[in-house]
Amino acid sequence: MPAAANPTDHRPRVAAERRERMRKRLIESALVVFAQKGVGTSVIPDVVAAAEVSQGSFYNYFRTNEDLLVAVSEQISNEMLQLIEGVVDTIEDPALRVATAIRCYLHLARSCRLVAHFVSGAGLRVAGVKSVLYEVLPPDLDEGVKRGQFDAVALGVAVDVIKGTVLVALHRMTQGRIAKDYPEQIVQAILRSLGVSGAAAARLTAAPLPRLAVPDDSLLARAQMRIATMASDHGKA
Repeated sequence: MPAAANPTDHRPRVAAERRERMRKRLIESALVVFAQKGVGTSVIPDVVAAAEVSQGSFYNYFRTNEDLLVAVSEQISNEMLQLIEGVVDTIEDPALRVATAIRCYLHLARSCRLVAHFVSGAGLRVAGVKSVLYEVLPPDLDEGVKRGQFDAVALGVAVDVIKGTVLVALHRMTQGRIAKDYPEQIVQAILRSLGVSGAAAARLTAAPLPRLAVPDDSLLARAQMRIATMASDHGKA
């Protein structure tokens, strides 16, 4: 008979935890490298160097540049989706939910420039990856049409128009200084394209934004900390 599993053997759990930590480090390193070098070139050697691992170790987790790109996109999308859903789910008005979700997305990307650089660069290359905007907005847009808040004619292409507008806005954020209310200006333009009046769009984007508490162990927080450390080390050099 095969020997019974040792209930005190922690090695499988420790090995799984070590593997997960390494995968997180590789994804974090990939986000930094993609944001700095762009997504159109092979970054595997740079990611290996940034993560301080051997190339053999890297290939235990990812096989191609595209694998890395998808992994980073999925992690960012999952974290942003969780943060945004957590604050808009309590809003009763669908138009206000739409406005708040897009504003949160833009302000979150603005506060984490790595995300703005990565998402604007990745663009349609990761169109198959679950998108924050595609996940959050369609049910609220549908409900807004039923309530007469949005134009039903515009609804068929609304999410694509929103995504395209947001990608351009993220790119603009990476190019230099923008007005403090730039995200609100973008959201007002989006709302107007959905048939919302100018006055209503201004009102919907004037509501105070809920606070997005980014967890310290999230990719967003870790990547920002890593960039800050790299900048500090560069300043000391």
